Amino acid sequence: MADNEPVETKITNGVTSPIVIKLRKSIIANGDEVKELTFREPTAGDIERVGSNPVNIEQIGETGKLKVTFDAKAMSHMMSILAAAPPSTIKQMHPKDWNTAAWELASFFMPDL
Repeated sequence: MADNEPVETKITNGVTSPIVIKLRKSIIANGDEVKELTFREPTAGDIERVGSNPVNIEQIGETGKLKVTFDAKAMSHMMSILAAAPPSTIKQMHPKDWNTAAWELASFFMPDL
């Protein structure tokens, strides 16, 4: 996305969309050097396209506490779709940037508890 294009944001269930992640280092996306990635709001069709929910939630014991983990391959595939960038772009991301993006996107894939 070009730097001078306006981005319309919206808030759904407390989550702002699109999500813009500023990167620690530039990466190549669709042949261009970029310093940020913009992720659109996902749809149920995106989950189906990826093949699974990229966020796993499990209850720990009887405490009711929840453990949230990512299916890394599914999340990387989802990031590629939502950012309209090839998988090679997502693979270039710094691990901290990948985790930041994953946590920002996670709320879209978790139920209202």
